[in-house]
Amino acid sequence: MASAPELADRLAFTLPDFTRVSWTSDAARATWEPRMDRIARAWTEVEWRSVVAGVRRCSLTRLRPDDLAERSAAYGRYGLSVMALGLEGSSDLSYSSTPKEPEPGKPFVVCAATGPLDDVVQLSKAWRNSDHDTIGALLGYPACCRAFFQRVWVDDGCVDTTWAMATNTVAPANGEPTVDVNGPPTANILMRWATVRAVPHLPCTFDCSATAELAAALLAVGVEAGYRDEMEWIEEILSWPVEWSALHGIAEIKTPVLKIVTRTDATASRHVVRRPGTGFPHEGATGLTFPYQVPERALVSDSAGFHRGLEHPITLTRKPGRPEWYHRDNGFPTRHGMDRAHAPLVSLARRALDGRTGAILDLGCGNGALLSKIVSERQGLVPYGVDSVAQSIAHARELQPGFADNFVTGDLFDTTTWSAGRRYTLALLMIGRPLEVAAPKAEQLLAAVRANSERVVLYVYPGYGDSPLADLARRLGLCLDEQEPGIAGLLIR
Repeated sequence: MASAPELADRLAFTLPDFTRVSWTSDAARATWEPRMDRIARAWTEVEWRSVVAGVRRCSLTRLRPDDLAERSAAYGRYGLSVMALGLEGSSDLSYSSTPKEPEPGKPFVVCAATGPLDDVVQLSKAWRNSDHDTIGALLGYPACCRAFFQRVWVDDGCVDTTWAMATNTVAPANGEPTVDVNGPPTANILMRWATVRAVPHLPCTFDCSATAELAAALLAVGVEAGYRDEMEWIEEILSWPVEWSALHGIAEIKTPVLKIVTRTDATASRHVVRRPGTGFPHEGATGLTFPYQVPERALVSDSAGFHRGLEHPITLTRKPGRPEWYHRDNGFPTRHGMDRAHAPLVSLARRALDGRTGAILDLGCGNGALLSKIVSERQGLVPYGVDSVAQSIAHARELQPGFADNFVTGDLFDTTTWSAGRRYTLALLMIGRPLEVAAPKAEQLLAAVRANSERVVLYVYPGYGDSPLADLARRLGLCLDEQEPGIAGLLIR
């Protein structure tokens, strides 16, 4: 992204940092303010727990001086060290783009790095040297986003990356100062002023796939830590329609339940970024302009057609939604997240089938949701699944009653459970499974899979270690043919 077009009308002043939040209704505030408070508290846990989980090497935390010793001891029980990087003035802002200088006699906080000792020492050195790329790498930020931050925040001296992020996603039509963007909700950073975000960094685009992968891993950490509701609320909020507009250094962020007014980079003309979103809260406001829902037509109850309908009612059958176990059986905090993760695997599996028919095996199938998507509307494909969790298998039989006997509870490494007397057109295997056991056991599994299957799709979800799938496959001595973009899925023959 070049800096000139976006910043051509930038003015030579920056307002002091401030944030103001107003709610569209009392009902919206009563529902979502407590949830956002819970999200903020949960996110502080996700930050350091992501280091324990191996998602990234370090995290940043801001602590009151009285809490520093206690938190250092708590983190130490997980093998983490805490190293102070500097002091900052205490602020009541929900989000601050620039640290506040500490003032004598006033409260302050300690900005500290958390992680293994060698890593926090390296981060401390990079912090002193203003080595932003090294800092970002240690904090797990994607390389594309680190380069974007260097250009926009450091080199151009911006205090808000929203417009640059939007124009890095899609070029404005005919130079118009309005941009409509799309992308995964977890790459939407426009709710950070309300403490809601799925990643700790500033993404380079609204559709950055590396950001979405990091977000999936962080949300999984939150679920594992007991914050399932909070992680699902994050995804829900970030899926709402939102509009960011800026003029003369003041930005307005409008959502269905609240409006945020804050500072941004001063420009002479109004700039607008709209993200349509895919969801809308029950408490969301109605209105004639984006991002609100258009109200229902007034006085419809006065029409003759309305009264004829009351005299001759009809019964509608509404298709029930999926139960929560549909995605939770498979380790996902939301159905949306699971569907997004499954999409590239389904695409690759169908290409691998190339019109073939026969048996499809999923080793570690959960409740068979992935299998059902692959065989959906395809004649001649028969799903088979093995999983060690009996409840998941019971749900798989419920989802696919016509193939209930094909789903069995068992250890996928017990090859007799699934290999005897049957050959599969396609088999699915998460590559982490053979990597988590001793080499002889992994070799036995892989040999059986290859002997009993014409083709095999290997995959790994974002957040499983730091290595690309190709590197993980090489550790198992596998020859890989084809890769599906998004979350990785590779085909071996």
